[in-house]
Amino acid sequence: MQNIYLVPVDGSERNLVAIDHAVQSAIITGYTIQLLNVQPKIHTQYAQSKVGKKTLETYKKETSSQILKEAKKRINGRVAVVCKTRQGIPAEEICLEAKAEAIKGIYLAPRNRKKTLGSVTYKVLQKSTVPVTIIPD
Repeated sequence: MQNIYLVPVDGSERNLVAIDHAVQSAIITGYTIQLLNVQPKIHTQYAQSKVGKKTLETYKKETSSQILKEAKKRINGRVAVVCKTRQGIPAEEICLEAKAEAIKGIYLAPRNRKKTLGSVTYKVLQKSTVPVTIIPD
């Protein structure tokens, strides 16, 4: 069984701080980093009829690919890295991924610096079955 730290990424500057902390821990422990981007599911008939389901799926795939590429660049080969995309509600998907992949810990840096915790961070703390490290501002 592989030892993995999970770092959810959304393209924000704060994610880079979480990545740096996870990499430092992974170097010490020999763990792998898994970068996870969660794209929202868009079920509305309006969005699908105006834009098209295929166009929406392509956009989400391209967006996720770019976010993961930038995050992977930040790691710069210092540790082993795996990239994954899921679709759904971010906090729920993060916790499901942690459970499914036997993740050893989750590293989060809340997006909004003005709040103590963002909504995703708060929900992950409530639902996670693995340790969660929150990187303060």
